Amino acid sequence: MERFEKVLNPLVILFGVIIVLIIKLEQSKQEIMRLKEQQPVIFYQVDNEGTEKFGKVTAKDVVDGHYYVEVRPYGKFLVTREQYESINIGQEMPEYLKGRGS
Repeated sequence: MERFEKVLNPLVILFGVIIVLIIKLEQSKQEIMRLKEQQPVIFYQVDNEGTEKFGKVTAKDVVDGHYYVEVRPYGKFLVTREQYESINIGQEMPEYLKGRGS
């Protein structure tokens, strides 16, 4: 009986570790699937030193809690909530969006 207990205890521990690893693996798979389904957000750094930007705000959007304004022909700009609320569609491109690295 004593020998049986000596063998059984490590087997129970090993079985527990295997179950925990299987659960963690399944959680990781679910997280990977969730991230694959999420649409990526791409950030661009614009370097147009020496050129003058011009244009009007053509659209405003909120994606995953990020505030964007679109100025054609330049595309979407990531802005703060306060900037987003102060910008109106149709207005000229704000000066702070014309700066380098906006």
